[in-house]
Amino acid sequence: MKRILSFLILTAVLITQTACSSKKPPEQTAVKSKSILSVVRDLNTTYEKKSLDSFMAEVAPSFPDREPFSRSLASVFSKYETIHFNIQYTKMIIMIENKGLTRASFNWDAEWIAAGGLSQKNGGRVTLVFEPGTFKLRAIDGKNPFLPQAPDIPGPQK
Repeated sequence: MKRILSFLILTAVLITQTACSSKKPPEQTAVKSKSILSVVRDLNTTYEKKSLDSFMAEVAPSFPDREPFSRSLASVFSKYETIHFNIQYTKMIIMIENKGLTRASFNWDAEWIAAGGLSQKNGGRVTLVFEPGTFKLRAIDGKNPFLPQAPDIPGPQK
């Protein structure tokens, strides 16, 4: 019995020492994923604070229709008093193409509240495309979550 106990203790000590002996640096995908999460959080924060300059600093110059997008955001920020923008990080998928673009797909919901108390709610699933290296927003695949739109109503329309 003492031999078995001694053997188990010796094995546990050896396994513990070898498991903690060296630290492995994080892989490149982990670093990119963390950067994308940081950029998405920054976009979320600057959007809710209605800071157009800070928000557009995260948008790449190659973003299609960048100037009309900026003007639309300025209109949204002036029209609505409060913006609540929620991203479901637990259901986010980050796809890192081999030496290429990075895509983050997630569910979102938002509420835009005007000065008179009127509000508009919307949500959906979107994929944000980021440039390699700079992690600036390059494109939006799906319904643009930053511009309020009439919600989709299921069923036949009249």
